[in-house]
Amino acid sequence: MCYARTFFNSKHNKELSPTIFHKRGFRFYFYSREEPRMHVHVGSANGDAKFWLEPIVELAENYGLRSGEISRARELIDKHHDEIEERWKNTSDAEVTQIGTQGIWMSIGGKEFFLTFKDFPWFRSATVAAIHNVKLLNSRHLFWADLDVDLDIESIEHPGRFPLIAK
Repeated sequence: MCYARTFFNSKHNKELSPTIFHKRGFRFYFYSREEPRMHVHVGSANGDAKFWLEPIVELAENYGLRSGEISRARELIDKHHDEIEERWKNTSDAEVTQIGTQGIWMSIGGKEFFLTFKDFPWFRSATVAAIHNVKLLNSRHLFWADLDVDLDIESIEHPGRFPLIAK
């Protein structure tokens, strides 16, 4: 397994995390498997911040936002708290958490996996959107509709047991 840092600068990695909404120059988003405590990330042209949503809304980390921006972001979080919480709770049990030059990282049922492009070559030239469009069909089966790829989770856990054979 490979673990990756999941806090990214939102200006450069918008496609790597689900956007909840854009308001007043801010982007509200999260990495749902980053940690179990409910929170939201807020990005603007000046930087990023992370806010805890429970037990109360409070600033967890700030990477460049000015105090006025923190206050405005906090007001918007308070105003849209129910929407943010709903999105948090309805996150899939299978999720692509990062795409790198060597493969993709996924969270499946709370476990993290790294799928190398060598072992899973159909992801190498796929779009970011297609890779992120994954569904957990049952407790052991994933499906990427845009790529027409079906994978049993065992093949992700043990790729050596399932060698690729071309004719």
